[in-house]
Amino acid sequence: MSETRLETAFGANAADLLRYLARRVPEAEDAADLLSETMETAWRKIGSLPAEPERARMWLFAIARNKLLHHGRARRRRSNAVDALRAALATHPPGDEHTTDVAIDVRRAVERLTPELAEIIRLIHWDGFTAADAAELLRIPAATARSRHARARELLAGELADLTTAANADSPA
Repeated sequence: MSETRLETAFGANAADLLRYLARRVPEAEDAADLLSETMETAWRKIGSLPAEPERARMWLFAIARNKLLHHGRARRRRSNAVDALRAALATHPPGDEHTTDVAIDVRRAVERLTPELAEIIRLIHWDGFTAADAAELLRIPAATARSRHARARELLAGELADLTTAANADSPA
């Protein structure tokens, strides 16, 4: 009997709950997720469901509000953690413990590639993936990953050769 009452209460209030949540979160997907979490919690606490329809509505909104508050706290914690990580990476990028001029030149050359080519280089050479693994990760055919990798290496070799030539021309003989 409680299950039927909950289905009725949820059916009557789901659209209002979704609008309530959507007005309070920046992403529509978050509102849908919160509505789902609200429904899950209501099912778990079905024994507390008030019999009167208006009380049941308020009970559902109270659950939704708690989910919303928890979501906001979690979002702020993630934001604070991301901000701290960004600050740390800005002052000490990973792998820069032994940075040389050559490493800086390579990083800059990779950054000048198109995003698709740069990502292939990073995945294969910096993150240790195979071309097949990179293709799977990027959801592209393996042949496309291999051709992008070859093209990126060709462009990098040309650019780094130009830098080497320029550096040798600048150094005293």
